[in-house]
Parts: sequence; structure tokens; C-alpha cells
Amino acid sequence: MEKQLRPMIELKNINKSYVQGTNSYHVLHDINLTIAQGEFLAIMGQSGSGKSTLIKVLTGVYGKDEGDIFLDGHQGPIAIHSPQDAQKVGISTVYQEITLCPNLSVAENMYIGRTQSVYQNWKKMNTDADRILQSLDIPAKATQQLA
Repeated sequence: MEKQLRPMIELKNINKSYVQGTNSYHVLHDINLTIAQGEFLAIMGQSGSGKSTLIKVLTGVYGKDEGDIFLDGHQGPIAIHSPQDAQKVGISTVYQEITLCPNLSVAENMYIGRTQSVYQNWKKMNTDADRILQSLDIPAKATQQLA
């Protein structure tokens, strides 16, 4: 008997349109997606098929026009209006191409946009960043500037 995986994220009837001038472009049409605990998924499709738009709706970069997002452990649909809202409930994305800030340290680049406010505890930030770098075998120090 196959073990049933518990749904962690559910998207129900997600719709998203863009208006450009007098034209309206319906990009996401009643998207339904369930992501279960321990499951690995790939979202694939042609250029312009809505993959990035779907991820940006889920992570709060774009607002959805219709539909609901459910997250395990929450009663009813959750409201995601910004990337900060998504991060508060544990949803985040790693983009394929990342723009780094060369004037900031490695640790500052790692934590930019991932805290509620300006990072106050620099020693903890650098220690945590060094621990992450070491765990990934990345030969860099948290305090070094990007080159």
C-alpha cells in the first residue's frame, strides 16, 4: 500500500491577467496545483506559458486576480500580498539568475530581503552566514566583499 503524502501547499483556481493599453492578457487560467510533503516537482512549459507568473503569485511578487492558496497548518486560505507575507509563512523562491550587490558583503547579500527590518545583530548574521557557507563547502567568508 502506497503511503499518501500530506499536501503542504495547494493552489485552487488561480487566475492572473495583465492589462497593457487596451489589451488584456489572461496568463493563468484556473490553475490547480497540490504540492505534497516530500514531493519534488518541475513546472515546465514553453516560454510565455505562465511558469514564472505562477511562482511570482505564490511568492507574493504579483497579486492573483482570483483563487485561493492553502498552506498546511493554516485554517482556510492564506493571504499573500508581498514577498514578505510569503516569507512569514515559509514560502520563498531562489531565482535562476540572481543579481548581487557588489558593494555589500557576502552575508549582507545572503540576507538581503530575508529579514523583517534592517539586520541589527551583525555578529549573529556573519556567524550564521559562515555556518551556511561552510555547510555548502563554499570557500568564502561572510564578511568579505564581493569581487
